[in-house]
Amino acid sequence: MKGRGLIALGFLILSVYAAYGQQEALYSQYIFNLYALNPAYAGARDALSVNGSYRAQWVGFEGAPSTQNFNIHAPLRNENMAVGLYFQNDQIGARRASHMAFAYAYSLRLDKDARRKINFGLQAGAISYQYDWDALDYQNPGDPVAFSTDGNFWLPSFDFGVMYIAPKAYLGLSATGLQNSRLYSSVSDDARLSTFLNLQAGYIHSLSDQIDIKPFGLVRHELGGPVQVDLGLSTLLMNHLWLGAIYRHDFGMVFSAQVVTSQSLVIGYAYDWAINGLRAAQSATHEVYLGIDLSLFKADKVGVRYF
Repeated sequence: MKGRGLIALGFLILSVYAAYGQQEALYSQYIFNLYALNPAYAGARDALSVNGSYRAQWVGFEGAPSTQNFNIHAPLRNENMAVGLYFQNDQIGARRASHMAFAYAYSLRLDKDARRKINFGLQAGAISYQYDWDALDYQNPGDPVAFSTDGNFWLPSFDFGVMYIAPKAYLGLSATGLQNSRLYSSVSDDARLSTFLNLQAGYIHSLSDQIDIKPFGLVRHELGGPVQVDLGLSTLLMNHLWLGAIYRHDFGMVFSAQVVTSQSLVIGYAYDWAINGLRAAQSATHEVYLGIDLSLFKADKVGVRYF
């Protein structure tokens, strides 16, 4: 199937979902940080790719989420293999979750020059959960959740992904939280980590030598739970400035801008604008992003950062 056909199929699947919520850490500039969504993207840049982001969500809420992400991935000398390292720190109220994982990806070439390929990725690691119960004022001193949960513990993490990658298109599906580990158990509940399915799709269309447009989408589905849908469009001007917007169903809009200072360095900012019930209770969500590609074995292949 050609690249456009695959992407059209991806957006057809995207269109049949409705969004109800989201529980995992969320990013607004994932289009430049696809490895954070899918371990199969490891090595896809044919370079040592380093990415970092900081997200302050729902500014104005006490105990609002704050998330920091750093990852690095690169192909091996064996051109069909790649590895990656992933670090994330996510804090919500009295809970802090620190996630560290290692990924391995393998590519199946669909043409002689490996311009089109299908990647498979496996990721394994551990999540450290820390609860500062002393920072909370309890309305119910007998709360079974608070007093039955250890203040600090580790859980394993396992993720899987597959992705079609072409020079100007991608379509991927990943499953995160496959271990379904138990967070706590009490007389009233048995809480476990949920498994999430993430469907990603995007395509680059060149209007001229100076203008490219990029429609893209993301569906995140918690098995047995809610679904969240993003539909976005970005425009690249003169190979140096990305301007984009995302419609996030049941939430609002995301506006972003990324400056491409060279063919390998991207600096970005995103602003999440709520138009639902959250609007009156918080000022906004802000996210900054920095990504750079460093050539390894094929310096000529590090090109414009489309995604």
